[in-house]
Amino acid sequence: MSTAIVIPARLKSSRFPNKALIDMNGKPLIRRVFDICQTFGYDTYVLTDSKEIADVITKFNVIMTSPDCTDGTDRCMEVIGDELHYDKYINVQGDTADPDIKVVKAIEKALDDHYVIQAHKPMTADGQANPAVNKMVQTNDVVHWFVRSALTYGDFALGYHGYTPEAKPRWNSFTQYPEEKAETIEALRWIQNGDILKTVRVEDNGIEINTPEDYELWKKKNPK
Repeated sequence: MSTAIVIPARLKSSRFPNKALIDMNGKPLIRRVFDICQTFGYDTYVLTDSKEIADVITKFNVIMTSPDCTDGTDRCMEVIGDELHYDKYINVQGDTADPDIKVVKAIEKALDDHYVIQAHKPMTADGQANPAVNKMVQTNDVVHWFVRSALTYGDFALGYHGYTPEAKPRWNSFTQYPEEKAETIEALRWIQNGDILKTVRVEDNGIEINTPEDYELWKKKNPK
């Protein structure tokens, strides 16, 4: 079966504008994520509506998506079955500064049994009250809800998702509800439309660059 990595990216981040192009020891963030993912041995593509982002990626690995896409999942679903034809798609978010092949492999395997997968890891104490942290409530690998507000239980939802082509018509039929907009977590759309979103637990020590504070933390851990 064929698998591709897709990396949705945009410039208009509400918490950290233009973060896709911040300097990561000599490379823009999006280029760093792309280069690491390419070493995993999968066909790898960046999905964006930004010429500035496209200009830092090799042209054969960029797909320009509609500016009407409201989130990364929209960008992925736009290309599945149209520009791209694979059996499985691993969505590595463009702010995942340290992509891990073990996480990609875990999602790829989980897609054998379900058409949409979200990776998670146990919640840490420093993430419980952090509004930039996407927190997940799940039971037996079925996701019930996501929040950004303080939570003393649950898991940390990581910036890795997986889809098979079956996910696209489902996603395109969904309604977007106010709770999704309030939390700015598009994965809620699966749950609120009565679908089943499954998750896989992984080990991951990377940093997601959600805020300028995350960027400063990454630089401290990765001095030039």
